[in-house]
Amino acid sequence: MFEELLWFILAVILVTLIVNRFTATKNLPPGPFPLPIIGNAHKISHDSRHLDLTALEKQYGKVFRLYLGSQLVIVEVLVTKSAEFAGRPSLYTLEIYLQNGDGIALADYSPKWRLHRKIVVSALKMYSTGKLKQESIINDEFDLLLKRVASRNGQPHDITKEIRLAVTNVICTLVFGSRYELDDPEFTKVTEITEGIVKMIASGSVVDALPWLRFFPFKSVQNLKEKCNERDELVGRIYREHVEANRVENPQDLTDALLKAKKEAEDEDSSIKGFLTDQQLIMTMGEVFLGGSETTASSLCWALLYLIYNPEVQQKLHQELDQVIGPDRLPELRDNEKLPYVKATITETLRISSIGHLSPRKTTVDTTLQGYDIPKGTTVLVNFWSLHHDPAIWDDPEDFRPERFLDEDGKFVPPRADRFLVFSAGRRSCLGEHLARIKLFLAFARLLHIFKFENPPGSDLPTLKPITGLVLMPQPFSVCAFKRHAL
Repeated sequence: MFEELLWFILAVILVTLIVNRFTATKNLPPGPFPLPIIGNAHKISHDSRHLDLTALEKQYGKVFRLYLGSQLVIVEVLVTKSAEFAGRPSLYTLEIYLQNGDGIALADYSPKWRLHRKIVVSALKMYSTGKLKQESIINDEFDLLLKRVASRNGQPHDITKEIRLAVTNVICTLVFGSRYELDDPEFTKVTEITEGIVKMIASGSVVDALPWLRFFPFKSVQNLKEKCNERDELVGRIYREHVEANRVENPQDLTDALLKAKKEAEDEDSSIKGFLTDQQLIMTMGEVFLGGSETTASSLCWALLYLIYNPEVQQKLHQELDQVIGPDRLPELRDNEKLPYVKATITETLRISSIGHLSPRKTTVDTTLQGYDIPKGTTVLVNFWSLHHDPAIWDDPEDFRPERFLDEDGKFVPPRADRFLVFSAGRRSCLGEHLARIKLFLAFARLLHIFKFENPPGSDLPTLKPITGLVLMPQPFSVCAFKRHAL
């Protein structure tokens, strides 16, 4: 009897300590009660975390709290205080990914990060002045894609693989100055590294939620380390080749532009010389490559997938392209403003797919959010997927409807910046947005001008359930592509 009473008292003390630990006197947002050790990790499934967080939002409001293990996490929908939420949390998989060479997209906020970002912005601006060269690179690669798709003669094939290979080669040319043949062993290595890192960061998310699990021998974590080492070896070699070539006076690709921007910044202020290491620039090259290839490829694949589900949208696209472009040429960047329905369809794809579904941030100071106190160093998850599927903002948000971005005269109406954050926002906004939009427009317009895409006869429609990783990727699917115009 005494032993049972003792266990009861200990249980009460334990529960009291837990309650005090998680709820004591802090003016935190509301949220579910955390369990010992795991906190609220059981509330979030790996393959549907954006949906699980949106469901919790309906229960607790636009700002709520979770505990992943003992770590406090605030979830919000709207980005209202850019500077105060500009940090990045320390996650185990990101530590592996960064390899102690702080990049730009996933590194924490600091004076070095601000300088690094400034140099990357300068390099991108420098490189973007050569729009004609960029357009030529993109068009040349996607013209080869058109020929490969046409060679299928309308037979079912996995279009997602074709698109990823083409986009990866575009990024290789833009960033590294190297275009590969598709059977080149080094190109195969590049694609394997990219796919491996994306998948393994996703599978390692349980270690981020419960950091003490890092001491267990997860195969996915070990594989991530190996792929990141392979990435650094490959990108490092390409970087050193660019340093030796010394083309800073006449940059040929984005890596040359990055080296030139770094040199100009150091010439302007000698105190920052050596502030950014070679490893950090190598990491930046890797980030630009990974971000530029995976996001564009996934967006294009989502667009084709939704067109298979919505053939009436594809018909309207064909009508516009035929009227504006005609049968004797391919769409070019100069046609952008003449193709409002194409622009609206791309925009609707970006909204409904919300590939950058969650953005991890960290508070840089003690701050407040909708009346709640948020301590410095708190992890904040911004749920962009919820924002883009909010019925209070978007009529019938689950419907694929490009017309929501057109006015009564059929002219394109850009979405409000505070409601459309597919390229993130504030100091953490995507630096490659401009280049990404160019790639998306040219690739999508050319594919739709030449082909009509259909689901293979007798096959069920492909699933719309995504593969959840760094981005929401569509699962591989096959199409039949029928030629509309000659190449």
